[in-house]
Amino acid sequence: MIAEQLATALLVATGLLVSASFALFTVRSGRRRGAGTGWMRGAAAATVVALATLALAAVSGAEPGSATGLAVVLGGSVLAWTPVARHWAVRGLVAWALSIDTAVLYLAYVAHWTATADLGPLGTLASVALVLLEAFVLLIGAGYVWEMVDVLARRTWSTSGLGDGTATPGRRPFVSIHVPTHNEPPDLVIGTLEALATLDYDDYEVLVVDNNTGDPALWRPVQAWCDGQARFRFLHLADWPGYKSGALNESLRVTDPRAELVGIVDADYIVEPDFLARCAPLFTDPDVAFVQTPQDYRDWDVSAYFRRLYRSYSYFFDVSQRSRAERNGAIFGGTMGLIRKAALEAVGGWDEWCITEDAELSLRLLRAGGRGVHVDSSFGRGIMPLTFEALKRQRFRWCFGGVQILRMHLRSLLPGRRTPENQLTLAQRWAYLVGGLQWFGDLASVMFTGFLALGALDVVLGHGVVVRRLSGLLLACAVVLVVLGALRSLALLRRTSGAGWRESVGALGIWLALGRTVAMASWRALVAREGVFLRTPKVRGEIGWRDAVRGNRVELLLGAACAAIAALALAQGSVAAVAVGALLLLHSLGYLAAPLNSVAAISSDLPDELRRRRREALVSWSSRSARRSGFVMVATAAVLTAFVGFAAPVQGPELPSVSDEMADFVEQHSEREVADREQHDPGRSTDGPASVATTAVVVEPSITPAGVPATDVPTVGESSRSAPQPSPTADPTSAPTSA
Repeated sequence: MIAEQLATALLVATGLLVSASFALFTVRSGRRRGAGTGWMRGAAAATVVALATLALAAVSGAEPGSATGLAVVLGGSVLAWTPVARHWAVRGLVAWALSIDTAVLYLAYVAHWTATADLGPLGTLASVALVLLEAFVLLIGAGYVWEMVDVLARRTWSTSGLGDGTATPGRRPFVSIHVPTHNEPPDLVIGTLEALATLDYDDYEVLVVDNNTGDPALWRPVQAWCDGQARFRFLHLADWPGYKSGALNESLRVTDPRAELVGIVDADYIVEPDFLARCAPLFTDPDVAFVQTPQDYRDWDVSAYFRRLYRSYSYFFDVSQRSRAERNGAIFGGTMGLIRKAALEAVGGWDEWCITEDAELSLRLLRAGGRGVHVDSSFGRGIMPLTFEALKRQRFRWCFGGVQILRMHLRSLLPGRRTPENQLTLAQRWAYLVGGLQWFGDLASVMFTGFLALGALDVVLGHGVVVRRLSGLLLACAVVLVVLGALRSLALLRRTSGAGWRESVGALGIWLALGRTVAMASWRALVAREGVFLRTPKVRGEIGWRDAVRGNRVELLLGAACAAIAALALAQGSVAAVAVGALLLLHSLGYLAAPLNSVAAISSDLPDELRRRRREALVSWSSRSARRSGFVMVATAAVLTAFVGFAAPVQGPELPSVSDEMADFVEQHSEREVADREQHDPGRSTDGPASVATTAVVVEPSITPAGVPATDVPTVGESSRSAPQPSPTADPTSAPTSA
């Protein structure tokens, strides 16, 4: 009886959620009414939801008493969320409430099934573990759904959100711009410096800090150029500890004493002349600790692949960062950002244990009571990763660093009383806690792939055990929600970035293709005390499709295996077999997208200089690493069975801007540096954000860029510029799906 009632409630909530999602994307906000109408609007929305619930429940054959109770619950939830969603239009309030309701009803259904099914001790234990994992996915999914609704339904934005968010002309503080370099082509760095020389601002200096570049032919031309410029200084650090963070700390020590602000610009960025003139006055507010502008890219329109990649990067700053800024939970992404020098020194400077040192710094600044400002205008453009393999390394590093932050600061992110040492609000803690946990969404998705494969094989063999709890309408409901999650992700990307459907689908494909990389990065960061670098063979001569296959062979094998099993399930023809087979086929397409995107990147027609750098950057992944990571993924796949109660993008969040030069440092030196690495602080090895799209309520945790081996850390070779840093990474990641 209870199971039937829960099933009916889940079906009704799913139907309402589909309608609410349609309204969320198609209805535009009207003029804002008075603030006093919030409860009235909430009550009206709750009434409409309750009446719609009664109608759908009646069509579903529910008893009058059950239908009335469900109407009270769903309508009441809309009313209960009204105070929290006071800045949203009604359609956002309803979409949020129904997303939560649908996920909770699903968890209630599977928990009841677990409690009443005769599974035996081991089966019960596994099922309980599954419910807990599904609850975890619900938690991280809620973060993505909140950001989606916030961006689409918010009626008013602060100046740091929608709009250009820049200040009116005012006092211009002295700014010290730091340009960290490591093994960069001198012409690339000099191009960046020439742009900085044209800034429409009087009171600034540029400090170029080169760390551990062994070849004088790379750094001496930059030094010579700086020697001829009044505002520019060059600092070469040989055998310097701490990698990028250590170099930035040294540059802070020698900064002009007049400096009130410190700016960070990556060595490949061309900065607009009005960057400082527009952003520095924002620090007139003494509470502002940092200002972050979007990390944008140039040369993105050279091919379909790079257009897709460009759109995939936009999610973090267009959605996650914009929403987080409204709760003073923005992330400092490093390049194209400014920091108050006094605030930076007060929290101890750059921490050298974390490979995403910029995002970690922003958390410490906020914890000290500072405010972060997100500016919704681009003032500089860098170079995106030129190969898919470089993109995978970048995402791995972002993810690894994001989990490092979560591990090191977890206690300060948990709910609790604000103290002078930890002034984070509940909203800020939620933003950083869920943002860190979202890096594990792709790991859950990979494990879900294992469950689907086992379920499909079980259907083919005729045992009917794995999918016993979801059959008929409920199974169809799950599939509908998966499709809904994907469509919401695509629609959100189109709405916020201006991409067409084709580019949006391509961006989603890139997120999915990175799923295994992010999954293994999150696992490695969870169990490893510190990161480990692998030396990997570089491609000789011209690159081609064989290099793409070699660099993505694990994804290729996983995709082929999933496709073969899905075909067997689809051939059975039953509702359960077709549903499970279709879901597994979708996962297979995500894995196969990795080698396809690699080929697309290799085939893109780039300018001569970028083509040369792409050839030098292409690195294949360690085969030993791939074998071990595949083993871990298969082993952990048995833990997560299934249909998760929420959908969400993965990207994660993207935590932006990480130091790629660490990888180069290992690549350029011999075993001596490998031994020295053990003496450094933990976690200084890799970096990475990512990913993307989970799908919708009740079904799988979508896919985030995937990962790296569990024992050997993934390859992180090559120059920092071969995998430029945009953020994410969350993610913003991160990229989107919904629930």
